[in-house]
Amino acid sequence: MAAPPPEAQSLWGEVFDAAGVDRRAAAPMVDADRDFPRTPDGLAGLLDQAGLTDVRCDTITWAHRTDPEAWWSGPANGVSKPGLVMETQPAAMISRIRAAYDELTARYRGPDGLLTLPTAALLVL
Repeated sequence: MAAPPPEAQSLWGEVFDAAGVDRRAAAPMVDADRDFPRTPDGLAGLLDQAGLTDVRCDTITWAHRTDPEAWWSGPANGVSKPGLVMETQPAAMISRIRAAYDELTARYRGPDGLLTLPTAALLVL
């Protein structure tokens, strides 16, 4: 993931913050000694440390289009880090999360009802 994270990657954090979710204990973090900056230089440096030399890393961007229910269903069913957070929440908090999700995704909904989420990734060449 690129740093700073684009909307598609930061949306769930915004949703959880708006709903008042404490996510510190729910999702494991990478140990500091194993972590690296999510930048082209940070990823290239990690690969260099692993013995992969002469690499170049670029940030690619695109608009991810998806149905809002599909984007909700992954975390709602325990998929990825947001899913780990949601699995630990009581039903009342899930309702608050859903309300925040509906409110915060409204700005990304097009006339066709689909979300258009700006996103990015680091690509190694």
